[in-house]
Amino acid sequence: MGSTGSGTFSDYSNRKPKNPEDNNGGESGFDKCGIAFSCNLEEVSRCVFFKNHTQVPLVGVEINISFNGTRLVAETNIGEEIGYLPTKYNYLLICMEDNFSYTGVITNSKNIPTPSVAVDIIPG
Repeated sequence: MGSTGSGTFSDYSNRKPKNPEDNNGGESGFDKCGIAFSCNLEEVSRCVFFKNHTQVPLVGVEINISFNGTRLVAETNIGEEIGYLPTKYNYLLICMEDNFSYTGVITNSKNIPTPSVAVDIIPG
């Protein structure tokens, strides 16, 4: 079985539940908005932080998740974009519109052979 869609925000419905007891978790009753997760960021070398500093941020640096108008992005506390969240986390935009916020910490980073950053993210 596969899935369809382009991985863009147009693939996700902006439908808000009519019944407050409904949640964004679907049939299972599982609400993904409140779950912490870990991931590797995408396109790190193309983002502002790497361009400004020619290196990735250090392990332990705190991050915030925001929407830059195109993608969900991990950024420093001063707003420098570090890397993009994989598109499988696009559902977080709906969560953020429902007043969830997401913060985290860099758990792994390296400059060679390819700049890469891994993060742990928690809802707030």
